[in-house]
Amino acid sequence: MKRVITTCIGLALSATSILGQTDIKHNSYLELNGKDQCLRIPSNPQLNMLLGQSYTYTFWMSADRTMIYGDSFRILSKRDLSNKVDSLNRSGYEIMAFRTTSNNFLAASLPNGAGLYNQSIDAWGASPEGAYLRTWYHGALVVNRANSTIKLFVDGKEVLSKDKDIRAWVADNQLPLYIGAGSRDNKPMGFFSGRLDNVRLYNKALSSEELLKDRATEHIAPQTEGLVAAFDFDGLKPGATTYTDETGKFTAKLIGFPQSTGHALVASYSEQRSNGQLIGRGTNQAISTFCLGLEQPSRLEDIEVLTPEASQKRNITRYRLYKTDNGDRFDPRTAHTLVAEGKPNAGGITTLKAVKNTPLISKYDHLWLVADVASTAQEGDKVSTEIKCIKLAGASAYEARPVRYTHEIVLQRTLVWTPGENQSAHYRIPAIVRLSNGNLVASIDKRKTTDNDLPSNIDVEVKISRDNGRTWSKPITVAKGTAEHGYGDAAITTDGKNIYMVMVAGSGLWHYPSQAKKPLEMYFSKSSDGGLTWTPVKNITEQVYTDKYPNGGFFGSGNGIITSKGRIAFVAALRTEAKWGGRMDNVLVYSDDKGATWQASPVARANGDESKVIELSNGDLLISSRNRAGGANARTFVLSHDHGQTWSAPKTWPELMGNACNAALTRYSSERTKGEKNILLHTLLESPSRDHLRIYMSEDEGKTWSLGKTVCDGEAAYSEVTRLKNGNVGIISEENDRPAYDIYFTEVSLNWIRQGKALKK
Repeated sequence: MKRVITTCIGLALSATSILGQTDIKHNSYLELNGKDQCLRIPSNPQLNMLLGQSYTYTFWMSADRTMIYGDSFRILSKRDLSNKVDSLNRSGYEIMAFRTTSNNFLAASLPNGAGLYNQSIDAWGASPEGAYLRTWYHGALVVNRANSTIKLFVDGKEVLSKDKDIRAWVADNQLPLYIGAGSRDNKPMGFFSGRLDNVRLYNKALSSEELLKDRATEHIAPQTEGLVAAFDFDGLKPGATTYTDETGKFTAKLIGFPQSTGHALVASYSEQRSNGQLIGRGTNQAISTFCLGLEQPSRLEDIEVLTPEASQKRNITRYRLYKTDNGDRFDPRTAHTLVAEGKPNAGGITTLKAVKNTPLISKYDHLWLVADVASTAQEGDKVSTEIKCIKLAGASAYEARPVRYTHEIVLQRTLVWTPGENQSAHYRIPAIVRLSNGNLVASIDKRKTTDNDLPSNIDVEVKISRDNGRTWSKPITVAKGTAEHGYGDAAITTDGKNIYMVMVAGSGLWHYPSQAKKPLEMYFSKSSDGGLTWTPVKNITEQVYTDKYPNGGFFGSGNGIITSKGRIAFVAALRTEAKWGGRMDNVLVYSDDKGATWQASPVARANGDESKVIELSNGDLLISSRNRAGGANARTFVLSHDHGQTWSAPKTWPELMGNACNAALTRYSSERTKGEKNILLHTLLESPSRDHLRIYMSEDEGKTWSLGKTVCDGEAAYSEVTRLKNGNVGIISEENDRPAYDIYFTEVSLNWIRQGKALKK
């Protein structure tokens, strides 16, 4: 009986290359946006795994991001994941990447059409050596029929060898081969984000020496022994719709790429706005980015930008154009190459002239248009820009397609953390408090290898701002994690001088699940000097869980409170059963002795999730709780009239409809506050997915929510809010999930929130 082969490869990357091997220059490569771009090669029998034949697949890759949730990135795939397709086409092979940067790449055996996992070839790769985003690695999969082995190599080093009887197995389907994506229901999915080069297929098992030769070969000869296909991308032209490999036998269709412009020098053009719609007072506020698919490198002479608002002359002091090597984000804290600059011409065309010694621009460069926003710029004013004309040396002017982007000015927008800084792949889970002296202290998960939750190599660290969020200190580590025992999901509160922090550590809530034999641990730390130093973390696990919650839980990361009675309080979600995905109860975790001992309240909400608590003006406690449901749903709340000993039945706020995600709830003013009283603020993603972060206002102690204003209309997730010493509102938020979340601090006035959209009750 014929047996079918399904290959799913997870590669482990090493940060160390083989000694003596020099990386190729990658003068030409395929850059993929991770959203909708890939190559599709029509079905061809030569691309199948046939009976009795050995195979090798090699490639260079440089990933822009990791992917834990959703579809993993595909390097290449000749398989359909849908259960609807027939057995033959469901069986195939694919190489997946980049789920972490340490112990890299999930790999799993994939079922054949009958759903049987024993009818598959699988290879699990893991490495103790770290890898890095935006770094080139050479990978290879070798399927050797002669000795029944599957081997994985990275940078010429064997990272996995698996013995399995594969002599009778085949992958013989009529599906296309995708590069940079997978397939489900005959549609591309699992798009790779980053750069690929020299994707090659051989119908032989390459030896270690041959793999090193493949790695060192920039341009492969079509007649190379065993070579079936070679997508080296040397002849890939901007604006092209197809690409033929080095052998001349396979022509791929380019999906999702910009089309030809017809211009002699600018062969293709792509442009996009910055992730969010807000810009703040200060320099180098990102507006938009564009790529010129140039036929050959050239120098810019000038660029004309339509700036229609008359207010731009007072609000914007200068526009600049920078050259960078990536188009997913602009970090104003980093030195970039200045290309051109100019002062705005309000109500007309602003011309940015090339600077002295302006650099050459190539087809791979990303150009960022940024603005210097005046310190006196009017909060709430709009800034519109439209790139009109680009003049390059030795060519006629290129008239860009008319796309206008509009941004709104706020008091401040500051980047606090970004992926890649301090050798950390990701940062997540922000919190922020203001001290009596006005200093801000923000905490974060430093997720060094992956954006995955615990268990993982995660530190908890803080940064301090002494100038209302304009600048931030170097990071200060509160809890140092390891791959075996990381810390994360911190929540903080302050009495104005002391900062109290709780967090979890060790096993994960769901992955390697927290259970009685090894529950997710809870810890406490305190700072008495404004966040500069912290007490060693103290294990409070047994005090919180007691015998009632042996399977563990976690804190609602973000901010907690100190009540009028001096009680330090956070909300936790504790598991009531050992099974995966089981119920969790929200309880108040509190200390009445400044963190010396801890207790858990009776259940506040059954089957809750990440939650926040505030004290109302009358002393009642109000908890806002994330729902355990996908898509958009109304936020749930409960009340306690006796300081957390009993709780009301859950109700929902119909005005707060949005994604089931962690969110902020904070008191802006109370009955005792001078001026506006009893104002609560709440953030929430208004979209069913993780985007469109809004801040909401209640003027009746949370009974209703009257106004909402958008903080980020692009990708966004967790957020926290604090009242600043000057009476403004400070928001710290996860934004722009490419390659991982940026952590932004935004300052707005209460009046700016009041200008928001009135909510239906």
